[in-house]
Amino acid sequence: MSVTSLRTRPALTALAAFLALVAAVLGLGTAVGPAAAATTAALPPKPAFQMPFACGTKWDLDAYDSTHNPALDIVAEGNPGSDGRPVYASAPGTVSAVYVDTGSGNTIQISHGNGWFTAYYHLQEAPDAFVRKGQQVNGGTRIGSVGKSGKNSHDWAHLHYEQRYRATGDFTDQNDRVPVHFNGVQYTGVGESWTSVASRNCSTPQPYANCPAGNVCFYSGADGTGEVCKTDSDNPGINCGLRKSYFNNGTAQEGYDHAYVGFAEGGSQCLHFGAAEGQGNFPSGGRTITSVRWGGECP
Repeated sequence: MSVTSLRTRPALTALAAFLALVAAVLGLGTAVGPAAAATTAALPPKPAFQMPFACGTKWDLDAYDSTHNPALDIVAEGNPGSDGRPVYASAPGTVSAVYVDTGSGNTIQISHGNGWFTAYYHLQEAPDAFVRKGQQVNGGTRIGSVGKSGKNSHDWAHLHYEQRYRATGDFTDQNDRVPVHFNGVQYTGVGESWTSVASRNCSTPQPYANCPAGNVCFYSGADGTGEVCKTDSDNPGINCGLRKSYFNNGTAQEGYDHAYVGFAEGGSQCLHFGAAEGQGNFPSGGRTITSVRWGGECP
């Protein structure tokens, strides 16, 4: 072997290591951390992860810097206020951990099988408010609400979300993070951000789940599913059949607890949060809204 060959081999080895590091940081090819392992063996198929939010809602995603990527911080589109928005499981699985951490706050981890996990940070409620360790969940299972618990939230409401891989065990950490995929699309990269990304978490019907904050929603299905009409102002010009309504996904908001709805067929009705289990009920068969006026206490 020549002297030139002996000198070149360490240089090529160093270059290969550098390129592998760059690929890991950018989320290219194999995963980050122990999930990538020392081997090049392919990971098992990734679950069909969806955004952990109600079907059709839109969100802004941010990967930030190299210390944060490939994790994502997620807020509602335009971030008009994300605190309290419902959080759902990204895919079917088993709740593997519910705990409170100084940095991540109220935290949940879900095992999706074959070594795949998801992690949800900064939840508003206690981590066992909606689910318990060992509970089976699916895309229609609410696990919490967007919040700002934990010092690493820096007191702004958002969901810190991670997809992870660890071949063994039921508890993962940030070293197990891998690039995030929603609906088969990868969202990863230092300094990258994405706006108005729609959730396709639609595998399981989620009654009343896709009513944005600040809106009165009217559902064509008597069970709170089906076609949805939304309005947040007077005289919205909406035209659809109605059976039931729901306000703010069941969450009261000061100053907006009562809505007076007028119908093309004549008459009006006051919808009162808290009445009829928080639902303003219309007779079956449907009516057409011609106006909505926010007001005081229903008579």
